[in-house]
Amino acid sequence: MKAIKYILALIAGIYIFQSCDINEQPVFDDKDAFISFRNATLSIGEEKEILEIPVLLTSWAGLNGTVEFDLDTAASNTAVEGENYSILNDSRTLTFTHDSPTQIIRLEIKDNETFDGDVKLTFVLKSPSGSLNLGFEKTCAITITDNEHPLLFILGAMQGFGESYFDGETTWNLTFAKDDADVSKIWISNLVPEGSSASTPVYGVVNEEKTEIRIPVNQIVAVSSSYPLIRLEGFYGPDGAEGIPDGGYITGEIAEDGTITLLDEFGSHVWSDANATSSAGWYNIFVAGATIKRAE
Repeated sequence: MKAIKYILALIAGIYIFQSCDINEQPVFDDKDAFISFRNATLSIGEEKEILEIPVLLTSWAGLNGTVEFDLDTAASNTAVEGENYSILNDSRTLTFTHDSPTQIIRLEIKDNETFDGDVKLTFVLKSPSGSLNLGFEKTCAITITDNEHPLLFILGAMQGFGESYFDGETTWNLTFAKDDADVSKIWISNLVPEGSSASTPVYGVVNEEKTEIRIPVNQIVAVSSSYPLIRLEGFYGPDGAEGIPDGGYITGEIAEDGTITLLDEFGSHVWSDANATSSAGWYNIFVAGATIKRAE
């Protein structure tokens, strides 16, 4: 009886399968045609002259239509029109045709040659014509980055060179990022290779003369499902005899070309408890004298 039921079910499945055209492609219905920004976020340096912001009409048949754009008043718009940028479009209405399904908002970016910090503006699409809809990406947030940051010479992609107690001579990649509120502070990703997490960069503070950076110890440098606490720790000087206490820092000398020489030993210390009372060892420790310079 079970065998008969199985055969009947198999025959029914074959019939249903054969009744469907497996080569039939889904058809986009133009009642669902929509207009949207290609990118939800964009960034451009203020030294760049022109920013082009694509706006797309997604349609199977190629419909005609229009959409308006304007500043999103719900966003924090710190960029000032006429001072940080100018809109080059003749109007704030974009017109789409069968042959032109992509339209461009064009901005002229202005460099004021002074350090004011990054500024932002957000455009929003509105009032699509006829039966057209707005897509998911109906806003585009734009950041105009200031190119006069005082620490620009040590920001961006960097490369480290040092001797690890674990792996010997090591070369690795780091990233130095500016702090949005403090121009003397930078955030360092992957300071300790094999002992850093991208989600937990550590910070350093550069002196006014830009000749020294101090990286406080006991910052969380990595996260792990196996251990509750992984901290950046270090030892003073070239012999590493004395541990750097809480409140202390790893010191780096900054040369005129931006090369940083770390004068202390440093590494990722793993703890078995969140209060740092039971050590579980180290992920990596570097000998004093490691250097960091701009990546080539």
